[in-house]
Amino acid sequence: MNKIKIQVKEKHIKDGTPENCTYCAVALAVNDKLTEMFKLDFEPRIVESGNVHYALRLADNKPSAYQTEFNTQISMEDQETVNDFVYDFDTGKDVNPFEFNIEFTDTIIEKMKSLEKKEMENFKINK
Repeated sequence: MNKIKIQVKEKHIKDGTPENCTYCAVALAVNDKLTEMFKLDFEPRIVESGNVHYALRLADNKPSAYQTEFNTQISMEDQETVNDFVYDFDTGKDVNPFEFNIEFTDTIIEKMKSLEKKEMENFKINK
């Protein structure tokens, strides 16, 4: 399992929209990190999974919205921290920058790299 550290920074908190699964501070931080690593058009969403748990849904948006989904998860040891942050952020409480990890299998990393390569080849052909 590959862990990727996500840093929710002050800019994500400032630019984030409470109660918006795609534009909350956590989703913005995930998007910044992953688009830095892979040249893909990601759309991370922080979604409720039960009443007290948040999960990450991640997809690439080309050629159409949510075209390719990637199975990933918030690291178990960070789950409570993410839950508390999202709850506080959504309810308008003061929140601070923090870090957490998301996890990917080798297969998902290879799938992302392959899709990135394919998109770059399509870009060159259509240029």
